[in-house]
Amino acid sequence: MANGNKKSIVLVDDHVIIRNGLKELIEKLGDYQVKGQFDSGPLFLHSLADATPPDLLVLDISLPGMNGDAVLEAMNEKQVKIPTLVLTLNDEDEMVIRMFRLGARGYLKKNCTATTLKEALQSIFDHGYYHNEFLTYSLQTNAAPARKNERELILEQLTTREKEFLKLVCDEKEYTYEQIADKMGVQPRTVDGYREAIFSKFGIKSKTGLVLFILKHKLADYL
Repeated sequence: MANGNKKSIVLVDDHVIIRNGLKELIEKLGDYQVKGQFDSGPLFLHSLADATPPDLLVLDISLPGMNGDAVLEAMNEKQVKIPTLVLTLNDEDEMVIRMFRLGARGYLKKNCTATTLKEALQSIFDHGYYHNEFLTYSLQTNAAPARKNERELILEQLTTREKEFLKLVCDEKEYTYEQIADKMGVQPRTVDGYREAIFSKFGIKSKTGLVLFILKHKLADYL
């Protein structure tokens, strides 16, 4: 940690103007110090061999030569555990889900407000996670398992086919809804029906939220 109680942050983004502006903003938002800036994934990964890891990594997805998801994969292979906030223009559901699966702790668009950025930083430092759809800090890896009766209540509300649908949604192969329909031997509109029914039952709004819901309640092993 840098400068006493200040949280150390590293930025990985290939646009120097964005990095400089982000550095200035972050250091005004709280007791944070941007201790490093890198314009590519390889340069950042190489720096880890010679420096104390930061308290937080702010990572873009679209990077030259090595995208943000590949950076997280490399960190996982090296068993480097740095809480990561993804700050990007990419808001495709599949990529959001992939980044969370690879260990990202939060995900923001670059057009977010300073207030939202401050909230995300503080949530990750205080709770371990940030997501603006629901309280993802309950997904911390060291969090207590969901209470048995809570999980059972959720499972009781799901039909056999809805459970099969959820199992495919959270599969590591990251199937699209069309591929899920093919796997289940039904029409895409039938899968849409399963999805909308689950969204309605549990107040979920997106595929990202659906995957996080499965993770939060540790449902995958019970489907």
